[in-house]
Amino acid sequence: MIDLNGQVMLVTGASSGIGKALAGMCSEAGAKVALTARRPDRLKETADRCTGETLALPGDLVEEDHRKRLADQCIQRWGRIDILINSAGMGMYGDFLSTTEALWRRLFEINLFSTVFLTKEVLPHMQAQNQGLIVNMASIGGLIAHSNNVTPYVASKHAVVGFSRGLAEDLKGTGIRVLAVCPHLTATEFFDVSPGAEEMAPQVEKYKSFMDSPEAVARGVINQLDSERLVVFPTEKPAKAYDKQRDL
Repeated sequence: MIDLNGQVMLVTGASSGIGKALAGMCSEAGAKVALTARRPDRLKETADRCTGETLALPGDLVEEDHRKRLADQCIQRWGRIDILINSAGMGMYGDFLSTTEALWRRLFEINLFSTVFLTKEVLPHMQAQNQGLIVNMASIGGLIAHSNNVTPYVASKHAVVGFSRGLAEDLKGTGIRVLAVCPHLTATEFFDVSPGAEEMAPQVEKYKSFMDSPEAVARGVINQLDSERLVVFPTEKPAKAYDKQRDL
């Protein structure tokens, strides 16, 4: 397990769910944590619960100016970025033919392109340090089609895993590692705010008792930050689901 004491971390999607849990746990472990999300009030709640040094930077990761500001202010404050956790994301539920081009583009902007282009802002600083860790929050849906009516989400998370694989290959021998974290269903507000939430609600209720908590997922991520594997399952549930469904 990595010693997080004194490490500088940038965590996206930190106002709720897995990102919020990761920010709190990493701060408690001694990390200096920069947090970002779109909701300033919720982001402040996360920052207030962190026990160590924090930097709360609200904004929309889809915007290039915000991504640049995140990297620049981390460097100005602490002089380095050791770990980037790309945790921001959204879901989508519904019949494929009912999905719109606008929603597909919004989903990929948040789930894929914000991850890609924030990584592009942070990577030069890690290269200057000759070390770093990029953690991309994918999903079991980035490896298998884990449900029906989630084609756009599955496509976006497969793209995150593919980006992680390609980047890891490019960074071999540089001292910079890449992890693609693939959680299973996790009990967060993700299911309440995603497009198609009302239609998805019966399925969510059906599987609620099988979901992992954000804290369990965060703990599993932190425990495997030193993993030599590219794809990381934070708990047993996604690992079992993958073993069961990967050949289907």
